[in-house]
Amino acid sequence: MKNYKLHISDGFKDLYGKEILVKKELENRVLESFKSFGYELIQTPGLEYVDVYSLDGHQKPDLYNLINRQGEVLALSNDMTSSIARFVGSSNTLPNKLKFCYSNSVYRYPRLYQGKNHEFLQAGVELIGEDGVAQDASIIYLAYRTLKCCNVNSFTINIGSSKFLDVLFDDLKISSELKDEIYDCIENKDYVTLRQVLESSTNSDASSFLIDLMMRGGKLKFIEGLINKLNGYKSQEEVIYLKKLYMYLRELDVDNIIFDFSIYPYARYYTGIVFNVYIDNVLKQVISGGRCDNLFKEFGKDLKNIGFGINLDLLNDYVINNNLIDIKKEKYLTIQPDELFVKATINNEGFRKEGIYVNQSSFKSLDEAMKYAKENGYDKVIEYTSNGFDIKEVA
Repeated sequence: MKNYKLHISDGFKDLYGKEILVKKELENRVLESFKSFGYELIQTPGLEYVDVYSLDGHQKPDLYNLINRQGEVLALSNDMTSSIARFVGSSNTLPNKLKFCYSNSVYRYPRLYQGKNHEFLQAGVELIGEDGVAQDASIIYLAYRTLKCCNVNSFTINIGSSKFLDVLFDDLKISSELKDEIYDCIENKDYVTLRQVLESSTNSDASSFLIDLMMRGGKLKFIEGLINKLNGYKSQEEVIYLKKLYMYLRELDVDNIIFDFSIYPYARYYTGIVFNVYIDNVLKQVISGGRCDNLFKEFGKDLKNIGFGINLDLLNDYVINNNLIDIKKEKYLTIQPDELFVKATINNEGFRKEGIYVNQSSFKSLDEAMKYAKENGYDKVIEYTSNGFDIKEVA
């Protein structure tokens, strides 16, 4: 029988040293960015009843489920938007306009493992009780500013619209069954099957238009061309809305925008704009968000909502690999005989007040201490003696 004491489950990992230090620094910067825009911190439980993560009676397929001692089915935190909607729905005293921010571990069991993490740290925001193009722009701008605060400059913001696609499919007389097939293909990035589905179920003009729409993207010219193509269709209004959103963001100097209608988010509750943020050389989106105006109805409140989440684990890997944040602090190792412990401790407080990390330890000799300091990245070794103390640079 395998002994699991020294192993961890697939999809999980330990963090140590620089990885965790940079991650904590990123988390602090991200939360400070959120708070500077008026968002208040919220923390929801790591375990929720499984119903919280069910939409229209259907459970999400990637839940980590467990049963408590009362026989009730629970799930590890899977989707912060749903948890916050549960919190808001359970209160009769909260105002109808809320701005929440958070940083929580999220657990998702992917349908195919493929080396994916099952646990990641997600930080994000929820703007509740407001809608309109200005609010949509404000959320995307906050995502933009937050990455800038983390010294990340090379990224694109891909914007789509679930509402546009729904209205467009209605314009093209596409059935609800066919819609589901198309959405499945988009979600799985299976464009071969998408082409087959469209060619067998729609006329050639509609098929070519939709395939081209999913395979291409662009900026202002792309949107303006789409507005012209959709003249006389209801879906044109949604594209005009996206153009207005684009102009708001351009006036805020956000220029790394791509309109991309192949976006289909992890959660299927989105009703308006959706967006993903991609960092150079990172295959998966680091930020994902959008408008989900119907979700809160599931929890008894008819409230508009838009938000996004940042995968801090992916962001952390990118920042470390590109040396974007210097978390280097001076580190001293101090040694002393037992009788000088109090004196050394009091003196070390002076170094700590200067922002220096001080490891007060015991070694059999100065040579042993110097060897340890060199192997573990210390800058200086301080040796306390009855005559005072000597400071030695670590070579």
